[in-house]
Amino acid sequence: MKHINRGLKKIKQQAEELVRDPRFLFLAGEKVGELGVAGEERNRLILILAGIGRTLPEPPSVIIKGSTSSGKSTLLKDCVQLFPPESVIERAGLSGKALAYRKESLADKILLINEYRCGKDAQLLLRLIQSDGGIKHEATTVQGSARTTTTVERNGTPVVLTTTTQDRVFEDDETRFLSLSIDESQKQTLAILMAQATVRSKVDYQDLRVWRTAMSLVAWKEGDFEHPPVWLGYVAGKLPLSRVRVRRDWSRFLAFCKAIALCRGGLERDKPLDITFQDYCVAFEIFEPVLAATLRGLPTQQLMVAQAVAALTKTLQRAVTTREVAERLEWKESLVYKHVNAALINRLLKYEPGVGAREKNVKRLLCAEGSNPRFLPSPKSVFKNNSMLGSEISYVDPLTGETKVLRRN
Repeated sequence: MKHINRGLKKIKQQAEELVRDPRFLFLAGEKVGELGVAGEERNRLILILAGIGRTLPEPPSVIIKGSTSSGKSTLLKDCVQLFPPESVIERAGLSGKALAYRKESLADKILLINEYRCGKDAQLLLRLIQSDGGIKHEATTVQGSARTTTTVERNGTPVVLTTTTQDRVFEDDETRFLSLSIDESQKQTLAILMAQATVRSKVDYQDLRVWRTAMSLVAWKEGDFEHPPVWLGYVAGKLPLSRVRVRRDWSRFLAFCKAIALCRGGLERDKPLDITFQDYCVAFEIFEPVLAATLRGLPTQQLMVAQAVAALTKTLQRAVTTREVAERLEWKESLVYKHVNAALINRLLKYEPGVGAREKNVKRLLCAEGSNPRFLPSPKSVFKNNSMLGSEISYVDPLTGETKVLRRN
């Protein structure tokens, strides 16, 4: 018994050290890679943050979209491995009223539905529990010749994680999820094939226990996030306000910012947590291309191409070539061409006028008039326009683990 207690104490100490590490979120993404996920660094972090957000009063939900055999389920299930098994409810499907009749609360839970369409019969109740945090269902009961009704109730809003091969799902569900596009590039396919050809080391279940304990320590507490910072109002004013969907996407983004704050907040708190500007910087690195794509119902890669064109034209003060975009994104030109063609159709991009007069008829790209490929204002612009943020801030880039610094000129 003493040996078991010492083992548990050691696991908790290691978990606390993890939570205190400024690179906690980056290391969590790396751990998912060790479990077998090749690439998908951004999507890993989003799923991890969704799981961390399970203790929030309004947790976020995520749907992963991609072709069959693209690795959606592997990504989802390996990310969920970082969380305590008792916090995860995995279902292959749901019958129409199943969500109402189980007594277990869904609060602080991750509800993993393997395929979105497998839960189609329960979609109405799932929407209600996502939006209202509970279900009250009245059903007819029969005893002999007597008929009456009984009301069953289930409380708690879970994080819902699921996958689909559809480009778009039912509109009412589309706005209740953050949509992630699986990486279907040739580079990602090669990374997966190389990983499959490599002898994988056995899963270190002791280390996994440490991670699961760490995730149980990162939790929302009463009083957290009740006093949002003033500069968030500036950010809200710079969102694409002409689109009504921004109301739900902004609320979802704030939930993810809170999850990032929980990662950063540590264990011993002398006061409630609030979102800091550093949390916003981390969130921007992860979510900007995804939210911009989700708002317009487009694949993330298409928005990334449009954003690259916008950044290059601003820097170079001219239209840019597909090759220059490929070099900035570190993609193959053939993949950039694919998304450029789609972005042209969707009027995110346009060709520079007077193509025929240019040497070798090179078609250079510009952003289309009135198209803003961004969802969030950049951290630089927020920092520049809000003097209360100080003269210098630093944060850990969640995708690279490197420390970045912003200084006021």
